[in-house]
Amino acid sequence: MIEKKELLSENLKDFMDYSIEVLKSMDGTPEHTPEEQELVNAKIQNLKIYLKLLEVSYNENTPQGSIGKAPAETPAIPDIVI
Repeated sequence: MIEKKELLSENLKDFMDYSIEVLKSMDGTPEHTPEEQELVNAKIQNLKIYLKLLEVSYNENTPQGSIGKAPAETPAIPDIVI
């Protein structure tokens, strides 16, 4: 399950690690089967969740009012098998 971590740096590390995994899954793209294409697209959707969690964590760690808005709420995250 994808979950937000307490520290901004942990959320950044999770995003970066998963980004590399997504890039590796794209190797051989021209020869991908429909199943491989579906898997890569699912990983891209997961990457968007990691990015949203990173954004939330960042906003929680910035001084209030620095950009004129309150931190975003943590998004609901579905159980995802990776």
